[in-house]
Amino acid sequence: MDRERGYQRHRRFTKRLEVTFRSGAFTHRGILSNLSMNGLFIKTNRGFAPGTTVDIELVLPDNQISRMKGIVRRTIKTVVYPTKNGMGVELTQKDDQFIRYAESFLREHPSQASDSPVPPPFPDDPSSPPDFQLLLCPGCGVKNKVSTEKLHLGPKCGKCGSPLLSDMP
Repeated sequence: MDRERGYQRHRRFTKRLEVTFRSGAFTHRGILSNLSMNGLFIKTNRGFAPGTTVDIELVLPDNQISRMKGIVRRTIKTVVYPTKNGMGVELTQKDDQFIRYAESFLREHPSQASDSPVPPPFPDDPSSPPDFQLLLCPGCGVKNKVSTEKLHLGPKCGKCGSPLLSDMP
């Protein structure tokens, strides 16, 4: 377990950089969400399965390309809050460019670093996804997922357009 979570033992900091990652014949792009000396979290809808070895190309701010290798340790895929989709990667090989960049960023921006691990997919803060309720359409019987915050707006069925709540206040 310690080895699987090893990429979380280092201080992380938020940085948005372009990333290309590949495994076998599959190549995808994403946005780096945060990084540490030993790991990355890449925002993408095309995450690989945990345990997959990936080749990573990270475009650094000076437009140099850092080439690394890593192992996918976790993948998040949700339709509820798609901006949290991505994968955590433990770095197994880092080039000198990445090491210099990460070290310099930590020295220059110590306040942005965090000792906490990668945030959970649904943090308990105002930016977390809203609560939802499943409502059965009285017209066609389809289940509709509706934000609790929007129930007062008189939600309608996504399939047939019938009102989902009969007694609106």
